[in-house]
Amino acid sequence: MLTNLRIKNFKAWGEQLWDPGIELAPITLFLGPNSAGKTSILQVPLLLKQTFDSPDRTLDLNLGGQSADLVDVGTAESVIHGDGASNELGFGFTALDNEGVQSTYSATYHTITGKLFLGRLDLESSGRRFSAIRQSKGAYLLEAPEEVAGSATKTFPTPKKTYLPERSLAFTADAVALLGPTGAEVQDLALRIRQMISDIAYLGPLREHPERSYLWSGVEPGDLGKRGEKAVHALLASDNTRKKQSATREGGAQWLVDRVSDWLKRLGVADQLLLERQGRSRHYELIIIRGSQRANIMDVGFGISQVLPMLVLAHFVKPGTTIVAEQPEIHLHPRAQGGLAELMVEVARERKVQFLVETHSEHLFRRLQTMIAEERFASEDCRLYFVDRDDQGAPQLTRLEVDPYGRVRNWPKHFFGDAIGETERQTRKMIERAGQPGQGGGR
Repeated sequence: MLTNLRIKNFKAWGEQLWDPGIELAPITLFLGPNSAGKTSILQVPLLLKQTFDSPDRTLDLNLGGQSADLVDVGTAESVIHGDGASNELGFGFTALDNEGVQSTYSATYHTITGKLFLGRLDLESSGRRFSAIRQSKGAYLLEAPEEVAGSATKTFPTPKKTYLPERSLAFTADAVALLGPTGAEVQDLALRIRQMISDIAYLGPLREHPERSYLWSGVEPGDLGKRGEKAVHALLASDNTRKKQSATREGGAQWLVDRVSDWLKRLGVADQLLLERQGRSRHYELIIIRGSQRANIMDVGFGISQVLPMLVLAHFVKPGTTIVAEQPEIHLHPRAQGGLAELMVEVARERKVQFLVETHSEHLFRRLQTMIAEERFASEDCRLYFVDRDDQGAPQLTRLEVDPYGRVRNWPKHFFGDAIGETERQTRKMIERAGQPGQGGGR
C-alpha cells in the first residue's frame, strides 16, 4: 500500500507537494473542480509503473505515447513546471509491502537539450539508503550503507556511466559488483519497490462501450485494460473455471460473476448478471436481469456497462493491489454513486485493496461520511483532499479534516458548487414573484 506520494515541478504543481508530500490511506479521494490538478497527481504512480515495466532498460522516464502505456503526458518541456530548463522534476513515494516492510523511493530529473535525464535516485528501507547521483558527462556516483548493520554511508569515489540505474530503479550489474556484500541488498530492495508499483491497477475515466456479443479466446486476462475493455473476459474466465470445478476459490468465497451480480443489485441497477454462450461458437452475450425482464447489456441503461469494470476490477485484482480510478461514478444514478463508497470500504477492509480515486460525486463523498458516522469505517483509514486554484491560478491541495462522526471541520468554499447560494437566490426570486400581479401572490 502506498502511504505517501511526493511530486516536484510536475505540470501545474511546483514544489508544494514535495515535502512532506501527500499522505495516503486505504481510501483516498481527490475532489475539486475541473482542470485544478487532480489528474496530474494520479498520473505520477502510473508514470512510474509504465517506466518500471518498460522493456527498454535504458529509459529514464517513460512519458507515454505507445498503445500499452497507461498515460501519455507529452514531452519533457510539457511536463516540467515553469521553466523546464532550470526546474528539477521529482517523484517519490513510501509504501508498505504485504509483510509490513516500509520502503521509500525518490528520483529527480533534469533536462539536457530537451531530454530528461535521471539526476539522483534514492532507495531506502529500514534506515539504509542507496543512492546514484549524476555527475558530469553522464557518469554516476554511488553511495551505500556500510557493510555492517547501521546507517553510516559510504561513498564510492569513481563515478562511471555504467552505474546509470536501469529504468530509474535497478542498479546495474557493474554497480552491484562495486557495492560488494550490500549489492544483493539493493537488488532485493529495488525488486520489492518494483513489485509494489507493478501491482497498481488503473481504470481511466473513459470506459469501453458495451457490445452485443463478446468473442472470448478462453484465456484469462492479466489485467482489465485502462478502459476496462477486458472486464467481460475476466468474468468469462471465472465462469468457465467455475463450471470445471466444484469448489470455489478463496476458501469458499463467491465467484467473480456472483460478486459482481451482488454489487449490481446493491447499487440498484440490476438484479443479476448472466453470461450466455451463443450456440457452440466462441461468442457470449452479457445478459442483465431486472425483475422479470431479461436484456442484452446493449439494451439497458448505459450506466451498467460503465460501472461494470469498476466492480470487476475491485474483485479481480489480488489482495494488496492499489487501484487508481478516475470518475468511477460516471453515468450512474446518485443512489448507485453512493453505493460505490460502500464497495470501496468493503473491498479495502476484506481484500486489503487500496483505492486512489478522483471523483466529482457528492453522493459518493456523502455516503463515505455516513459510513464513518455509523462506525463502519474509521476516519483515519481515509484521506480526503480538495484541489482548487488560488487567485493567481496556482493549484492548491487542502486535506479535509474529518472527525469520527464524518463531519468536515474545514469545509471549502463552493466544495460541490454553490448549493446554498442557489437556494438563497431561488427563495429571493420566489418572494419577489409572489408580490407581482398574476403570480399567485398578494397585490
